[in-house]
Amino acid sequence: MQLFWDIGTLNISRDGYSTWKSMCVNNAVPIPPVHVTQGDVLVLNVRNSLNVPTAVHAHGIYHNYTDYYDGAEMVTECGIPPGENFTYIIDTTTQAGNFWLHSHVQSQLTDGLRTPFIVHEKIKPSTYDEEKLLYFEDWDTRSFDEESIIHSTLNVKNIPTAYRMLLINGMNGNVTQPVVFVPGKRYRVRVVSLLTVFWLKFRIPGHTMQIIDQDGVACNPVEVDGLDMGPGQRFSILVTAHDTVEYNYKYNVTLYADFFHPSPGIMPRYYSGLIEYQKNASLQTIPAVSDDQLSWSNTLDLQARDGMPLLPVDRQIVLTVKDYFPELDIPYYTFGDYAYNHTLVPTLFTALTMGDLAFNSSIYGLQSQAHVLHYGESIEVLIYSDNINDHSLHMHAGEYQVVEVGPYGDAAANNRTGVAFKRSGPAPMRCDEVTIRSYSYIKLRFRVNHGAIIFFHCHMIHNFKGLAVTFIAAPDLLQKHMKVPDEVIKMCKLQNIKTSGNAAGNAGFDLTGLPQPLLVNHG
Repeated sequence: MQLFWDIGTLNISRDGYSTWKSMCVNNAVPIPPVHVTQGDVLVLNVRNSLNVPTAVHAHGIYHNYTDYYDGAEMVTECGIPPGENFTYIIDTTTQAGNFWLHSHVQSQLTDGLRTPFIVHEKIKPSTYDEEKLLYFEDWDTRSFDEESIIHSTLNVKNIPTAYRMLLINGMNGNVTQPVVFVPGKRYRVRVVSLLTVFWLKFRIPGHTMQIIDQDGVACNPVEVDGLDMGPGQRFSILVTAHDTVEYNYKYNVTLYADFFHPSPGIMPRYYSGLIEYQKNASLQTIPAVSDDQLSWSNTLDLQARDGMPLLPVDRQIVLTVKDYFPELDIPYYTFGDYAYNHTLVPTLFTALTMGDLAFNSSIYGLQSQAHVLHYGESIEVLIYSDNINDHSLHMHAGEYQVVEVGPYGDAAANNRTGVAFKRSGPAPMRCDEVTIRSYSYIKLRFRVNHGAIIFFHCHMIHNFKGLAVTFIAAPDLLQKHMKVPDEVIKMCKLQNIKTSGNAAGNAGFDLTGLPQPLLVNHG
């Protein structure tokens, strides 16, 4: 399947209140969702009409020794320079489900370069009659620089009314088109969070919801009252329509972030849309129920449908979420003592060109926060967070089992509820996006089954404020099996970016010329 994307900007009112510059494709907003069938190869031809580099990441899609199409600028590629064309080849042979396409360059995702990418199964995984798609975006009416100053400050008490509206299927959340139900039909509703700062809760009061997959991985069906979703998460739910057209119903969406102080009418924000059985039918009144009386989606409650058992642990990697406030109270977030930052050579090219030294993490530079993994290893990543923020953690090039969560630090002293201990069942759910709540820990496991550069990062804007690490998986297999296309190298040469050598583009352990990494002071 061929697509052409001319990436630019467009002044438009997306929230119904104000006109602002949005990222666009082919001079149109919203960017249309992309639908393919499993086994299709998406050939995405991109023209960069911006005045800065861009790149496109297929979120949740694996790459079989084609990491240079992963879209992670200065991790697996150099990005597309202004005025240039580049073609991404995205193979869906081994995957199906709900994914998305978005920029992986600075704030371009936040500014609107994002859309669902739906890979339809050739054979339905469950019995249903039709599909519906609901996707959610948070949208601001200010420049990203102004926005980042506000939401990066921990002690925010007064949130401006302009701060972050919800878009549903590309437009203002309270005026989006109805979702039409036909009596008696069973629907697969694909629910996709394209959010970058906030979490959301989604419900269809008066209807039963049954989760059948998360992040493109099928699970045994689990009935819930609602979905509690962080940035980047995706679910499919089954919903059976009522047998009568006597009433229409509302679905409800709550936009929230625990790191903001509640402010009536502003935070959290409430939105609703129409489940329409018949035009002009009366709206069914459903008694309000508090959130703590409802059952919400929790990855630890899900079991992978393929029954893949809990992985053993060959090696444990411990990461600790920290924050650091330099001048102006704009923080860095880290997984340790150093903030992640790009190096002078994309990490993939360092792994490919440094021979046996590719197994030595020091050649990737401290700012890459590199951990070298060996083929066949089962890795447990234990993450602690005594940070006041929740974080949504995304892994490129694969999926992890969500094994365990529990309390960490003093939540009560910081006006947080805290997290209860919970462990997965015998076939833990796998996903590529999970939330670590404030003052908690989480355990994730995955097996190194091929060579890859696995970028692991917060999917909020904390990604480019330092909260990321790089897993260098089986670099010997990368060197053996990967050949980088000339077009990829060309994008680097046009920007005078080196494509060989260590993090500084030098031989051996000589990192001369590489900027000093930010050593954060957490004291």
